[in-house]
Amino acid sequence: MSNILKEIIDHFNNNHLDKALNLCDANNEKKIAHIITNIKGAILFKQQNYELAKNEFLKSIDLDQKFLDPHKNLFNLNIKLKDYKSAIVNGENVIKLDSIKSPLSYFNLALAYDLNNDFKKAIELYKIVETSNFKEKRILFNNLAKCYLSSENIIEAKNYYLKALEFDQDDKVILNNLLILYLRIGEKDKSEYFYKKAKEVDENYIEFRLNESEYFFLKNNHQKSIEILQSIINKTKNYIAYSKLAKIYSMINDKKKAIETIEEALSVYPNSKDFKLTRGVMHLIDGEFEKGWEFYEFRNLTANDISFQNIKVWKGENIEESNILVTCEQGLGDVLQFSKFLFDLSPICKKIDFLLYDKLIPIYKKKIQNIKVCEKKEIIASNYDYKISLGSLNKYFYKSKNSKSSDLINFDNNKKNISNSILLSEKRNIGLVWSGNFFGPKEPSRSIKLKNFQKIFGLDLNFYSFQNEIWFRDKEFFNNSNIKDLSKKSFSEIIGIIQNLDLVISTDTFFLHLSCICGKETWGLIPLNADWRWYEYYKHNPYETLKIYKQNDYKSWDNVIQNVHSDLKKKFNI
Repeated sequence: MSNILKEIIDHFNNNHLDKALNLCDANNEKKIAHIITNIKGAILFKQQNYELAKNEFLKSIDLDQKFLDPHKNLFNLNIKLKDYKSAIVNGENVIKLDSIKSPLSYFNLALAYDLNNDFKKAIELYKIVETSNFKEKRILFNNLAKCYLSSENIIEAKNYYLKALEFDQDDKVILNNLLILYLRIGEKDKSEYFYKKAKEVDENYIEFRLNESEYFFLKNNHQKSIEILQSIINKTKNYIAYSKLAKIYSMINDKKKAIETIEEALSVYPNSKDFKLTRGVMHLIDGEFEKGWEFYEFRNLTANDISFQNIKVWKGENIEESNILVTCEQGLGDVLQFSKFLFDLSPICKKIDFLLYDKLIPIYKKKIQNIKVCEKKEIIASNYDYKISLGSLNKYFYKSKNSKSSDLINFDNNKKNISNSILLSEKRNIGLVWSGNFFGPKEPSRSIKLKNFQKIFGLDLNFYSFQNEIWFRDKEFFNNSNIKDLSKKSFSEIIGIIQNLDLVISTDTFFLHLSCICGKETWGLIPLNADWRWYEYYKHNPYETLKIYKQNDYKSWDNVIQNVHSDLKKKFNI
């Protein structure tokens, strides 16, 4: 090791960063230039000069493409900056250059995919690490569990959390993860056990306190839940506590308190996109659309993807001779509902490329008018004058009366006749969805326990489940019912089946939107704290075939079930 390199490293290790930096700049040894440049980047990284650090790491790579360290440092930098897509690229490069194929390299790459919400790829890489001599198995199993949970694989999530717990029975992180898991899936005995255990280990642990609030909320002790969250806020101004408290007030339809909570949260966290978005939705609920759309832009806009960063955002200017890229976003139901705005955009621009989720590609027409449906691999940024996220079209066209979303669906290829061998003919056939993703942002308020439908199931009708997954709390009832499970059918097949049903009954899910777009009579079961698009301020029903049944008490769906039961009897003369 050269003397200057040794001196730089000594200063770096002793936190004499300015001295180390000066020596880096004074170096004139070409043989070690790539090493010195990388160290300079590490110094700047430590000084939080992230852009300058990035430039030095890239210079180091230019000097020696096979030098591993700057790739590792770039990975850490991009993780720090939450640029997970770039971190994935860095991590892939580390794997290529790492001759010993270190388990840590695979773990880090898995983590980047995990943080980027690509749980399938993350699981694949974590599983490689599992078979190695990786020492931090507890952390590995915890991460695997979280990925499986996010992928709605409850069985594997439980297994890996329990495996992680074997390393330390008093690990408060794992205990709280198991607590929230069992709470959400409704395993009462297990949730009680882990609640007591987590409280015993550390009742002041912030994650436990937050989980404790949900524990009481799911036991319908909403006041206790509110008190816990308010106590956390009074002591720590905790970000998550604000978010949870505002959500609870919204769920129990106390709009005044919800607004007050978010306003206070914004005074503490004025740059929070999450709180600004929540405030925007509250404006929309109150019919304050101008303010609402302004704040609605603080959601995670897919048009801001790094691949499209050089394309100008459309903000309502004249685009008569322009090509525009529209990126889909949010849930699948949002895509279905807001796709109609493409037909409002179409006459005022030259061409629209609609970047669609892979899942929906099979059911959409490839092209209609000047609207082309595209996959990510078809997009070349230089081909577009403007870009916009699909939900942002609401700002310009939400008053639109068109109902053309169905024109985008390729009904001809969606196996309309498949239902002949599936649906029974001697009775009326009813499609049913009663809950969404139980770990999603709208849960648990929009979901209904299956046993609540017992009165309806007593009617002389055939019921078909299109439920994506039957949750633990509903499994016993479902297994003992006569409901036929059609959840494993493809979207194309489901469209065909829907067209031959007599009626669809659904909570606020993708299936509700799909049924309406298919032109099927659909009864929507909507919670008291409905999404803004279901409120009276949205002056027209977004779907001609939709009838809304709205909850009148956040604690009970009894009024909705009773009204549906009565209307079914009338409709089918039962």
